[in-house]
Order: sequence, then structure tokens, then C-alpha cells
Amino acid sequence: MNVENYIGIPFLKNGNNRNGCDCWKLIVMVYREQLGIELPDYAEIFVDDSLASLRRVARTMKEERLKWRQVQTPIPYDVILLRVDGLVCHAGLVIDRRRMLHIMDGVNSTVEEFASPQWKQRVEGFYRWIIDKS
Repeated sequence: MNVENYIGIPFLKNGNNRNGCDCWKLIVMVYREQLGIELPDYAEIFVDDSLASLRRVARTMKEERLKWRQVQTPIPYDVILLRVDGLVCHAGLVIDRRRMLHIMDGVNSTVEEFASPQWKQRVEGFYRWIIDKS
């Protein structure tokens, strides 16, 4: 999985392209460009940094992860859900057995190890897209 073209994108709430995006829109962009899969973008849920907005993101992530299959051993393109300030409201994209591509407020898109001390205790789980065959 080549993520070189996705590194350095600035964080922008509800942004959806290389000029700026949030963590979920980065995943949506990679899925569209690399896999030809259109994921829902949930544009209306992340409107500001308020606790209410973060709770809305966490609630949506909890509801929507039912469309994904949780896996124990992640592979490239699996989504990793992470806790921030006690809420599962951040997502990254697995690029290999130990690294993820992600972006967050104050951090341009980057690659980091999800087993690092910074992230290991925040991992909620790994999820694989279930293609709707209906």
C-alpha cells in the first residue's frame, strides 16, 4: 500500500481533499482512489471541537462500525478506531502490521506506529469493510 501521496495533507474539519481533510475523510479519499470504494462521508457530524460534536462523532462511529467486521490481525486498508480524551472519535488507516496513516487537529497527515506508547492504550479495535452485496 503506497501512502506517499497522502502524507502532509493539512487537517481541516469536514475537508475532503488534499487541500485539507479530517481523519475520516482521509480514509474516504484513500478508499476511493486506491480501492474504488465509496464510503459514506458523514459530512454533517464533525462541525467543531465541542464536546457535543465529539460525542456525535463517537456515537456515529459506534453505530456505523456494525457495517464493518472487527478483526484481530489488521491488514492494509483496515480501519483502526482510537480513543481521544476517553471517546472513540478518531480513526486511522492500517498500512502494514504496525503502522497507520492518520490526521488530526494540529497534525498534518502522517504515518505512525499504532503500537507506540502514544497510541497502544488508545486502540479500540481494527475493522474491515464488509462489501454490501445486495
